[in-house]
This record gives sequence, C-alpha cells and structure tokens, in this order.
Amino acid sequence: MGKKRGTNGSRIRAEHVVLDQSLSWFVVHTLPLHETMAAEEFEGLAMDWWLPRYRVTVVRRGRKVDTQAIFFASYLFVGLDKQRHGRRWTEPLFDSRHVIDVLGQRAPLEIPGSVLQALSDRIAGVDETDRAKRRQEAALLQVGEMRRILNGPFMSFFAEVQDILSNGIVRADVSIFGRATPVEFTPDQLGDPVAA
Repeated sequence: MGKKRGTNGSRIRAEHVVLDQSLSWFVVHTLPLHETMAAEEFEGLAMDWWLPRYRVTVVRRGRKVDTQAIFFASYLFVGLDKQRHGRRWTEPLFDSRHVIDVLGQRAPLEIPGSVLQALSDRIAGVDETDRAKRRQEAALLQVGEMRRILNGPFMSFFAEVQDILSNGIVRADVSIFGRATPVEFTPDQLGDPVAA
C-alpha cells in the first residue's frame, strides 16, 4: 500500500458566510452524521442555521476527489429571534429528533452574532485584523526603495527599506548624523517612494 488513502488531503478554504447578527445563536449537539438532517429540519421551522464546512481533496480508490468536510463534527449553529419564536423560543431546539443537547449548563448558552461572524471570517480566510492589514500594506513595499517618514520621532527624514518582516513591520535605515541607523516602522508611517 504505497498510496495514501482516506482524508489525508490538502485543505482548501471554506466559503465566506455573512451571518445575521441580530439573532441569538446557539450551539446544537447533533447525533453523529446528522448535522445536515438537523439543519434541514430547522430550515423547515424557519430558523437560521450555519454548518461550517470546507472543501478538501481526498484520495479514494486511487483517484482525487473534491468533497466537503464539516469543521465541527456533530455540531450545528442555530439562530433564533425572540420575537418571531415566541415565549418558549428555545424549545424547538430540543424537540428535534436529530439533536442530543444544546450547549449550556442550566440554560442554552447564547453566542453573540459578532463572535460567530469572526469565526466565519477566520475559517474563510478573511482576516480583518490590524496585523493582517499591516501585512497587506507591507507587501506593497520593495527592499531598497527610499521613502519619506510621515509620522513619529523621525518625521520628514528619509528611510531606505532594508527588510519586511512577516508580521508587517518594516526595517529601514534612517540617516542620522551621517550614519545609517536601523529603525522599525509600520507601513503607514512611510510615504510614497522618493526618487533617489
């Protein structure tokens, strides 16, 4: 058996989903392999649901096959609206024959929509953090170019880009008293390229 078999494939990004943040979201524990059946049942009851999946390439019987895998096996996120679902608004979660339990100790644990949206963005590879933005801006810089410093203690000096770190920090040499001094900058501290 020289070939790898099973789900040892390369992971491909998931699709980006925008969730309704006005709803109260709950984590539902389903029977094994019943996530999609529970989702269909909740959809029939006019409830919003989210089952995070990602595409993966696996080898089956010697052939590569693209398929979808579930991020959290046996778990499903369900969104409910208090006004729409009435006084006993969490009971339909427990009435499903595909559901084992709803996460929470004494009562179902509500998860804010913003937390789930951040999880969805992270799974899909959409990273909106300051560090990600800084990395994107730093990718536009080139080693060896001369740039004017826009703010900070070296404002209006010129810096020659020497290195761009993986976290988006730029190392540049600033000429201070005739000596090149290495200084670290964020990309927004450096202006447009200056002709040497």
